[in-house]
Amino acid sequence: MKLLMTSALLAGAAATDLLIPLYQFPANNGQAWAPIEQAMTENLKLTHKIIINPNNGPGGPGQGIEDPQYVAGSSALASHPNAQLLGYVHTSTDGGTTRCNVPWDQITADIRTWSTWVSRGIKIQGIFIDEAPANTANSCVQYMQNLTNFIRNDKDLLFPQRLIIFNPGGTGTLQPYYDMNPTLIVSLETCFVTPDKARVAFDQCNPEFPNWERYDHDGYGSSIDKVLFPNIGELNGPRSAILVHGAHDTNGPSANLDVTEETLRNMINTVVQRKIGATFFNAAGYHEFSTGPANIVTVARLLNAANTGGGRA
Repeated sequence: MKLLMTSALLAGAAATDLLIPLYQFPANNGQAWAPIEQAMTENLKLTHKIIINPNNGPGGPGQGIEDPQYVAGSSALASHPNAQLLGYVHTSTDGGTTRCNVPWDQITADIRTWSTWVSRGIKIQGIFIDEAPANTANSCVQYMQNLTNFIRNDKDLLFPQRLIIFNPGGTGTLQPYYDMNPTLIVSLETCFVTPDKARVAFDQCNPEFPNWERYDHDGYGSSIDKVLFPNIGELNGPRSAILVHGAHDTNGPSANLDVTEETLRNMINTVVQRKIGATFFNAAGYHEFSTGPANIVTVARLLNAANTGGGRA
């Protein structure tokens, strides 16, 4: 296993943010999102990048900004100084089988709709582009460059920070996309749990497709050192994000780690020590954040501690 970076190397490094795919409906005027608000309130130094997704985008009539529940929930989240809200869009019309085939007028219209949230008082800071390309073996490079330029430069868009996050959903030939200089690329999205313990609707880990990288199954930091960095290069770590679903039960041999708070602490510490830009661990799916052991309050607390004391100076 790669040796941990020394404190001298870590001094002055930017912190690892918490990236939250919030696809949960904000029931009871946003009270369903109370655990995320608690995480922000208790960890003021931790930046929470929160992806809002009413319906694979900003939503149609009566949804999103037209739904009082979303207005209440999103307004409450955006009021926290350590929150950065991002609007969700996607590039695929067939669930990710084909990338970059959403018509230009459609995807830019969704982005413009997200911009109207800002004019309604909800500070959406940028865009999360799901089903982004995982390699350059198609015509996606120009599509993604045009989309990046649009978000970054269109004079009518109101996003205060114009954050841009790509989510290819896995490692691949990503350097041309790093060269576009997005805020982050989700360059490793995977599961912790073994396939026999996966719960499809509960943790996003589908036992019918068991060939995911079982996170850190070769020891703490192994998924970064042996899978991520060989694909993207260590220098791209600060502009990368790691999302780990199904953080419950065990990841099996050879590390055979069971998820406890100590296991989570060690995994999160290695993410911070490798200078990864953002991360997310969750026991449940995108729609529930209170289930232990990897509930959002615990993960935020451990990540904040790693940034301020146990990881980066």
